[in-house]
Amino acid sequence: MNSELSAKCTKWCCRILALVVIVMIFAFPTVLGWFRLLRHLTDTACTVVMAGFYLCVPVVLFALWTMDRLVENILKKQVFVTENVCFIRRIRWCCAGISGLCIVPSWYYPPLALMVIIMAFLALVVSLVKNVMAAAVELREENDLTV
Repeated sequence: MNSELSAKCTKWCCRILALVVIVMIFAFPTVLGWFRLLRHLTDTACTVVMAGFYLCVPVVLFALWTMDRLVENILKKQVFVTENVCFIRRIRWCCAGISGLCIVPSWYYPPLALMVIIMAFLALVVSLVKNVMAAAVELREENDLTV
């Protein structure tokens, strides 16, 4: 019961976050203009940060969609299946992709370097989870054949 509630909460958090990202697509130029005044960013820095943001948006939305699909499988009690391993692998590549896409913008706005490091670390953690899940799926398949 508790895990089902947690899964449903995760599903709705993914959907709300996707909505926030979609809203930010339209609001980002205004937010960046305000932030530019606050941090005294140059035109070049603003352009590079904006380009970095818009390059990351499809990757983030794809990761959120993938997480939503993963949670749907969990709610259907399909946990240790190959499809979930593929979903986790995609999420790992999304984390790594965002880390890579933020390298250039971090040169112009150094605090983004922290995001590069965090997303690279997250890609490693998700990779570890993917490896554990793949091993669990393999064990389940072996046990199914043993019967």
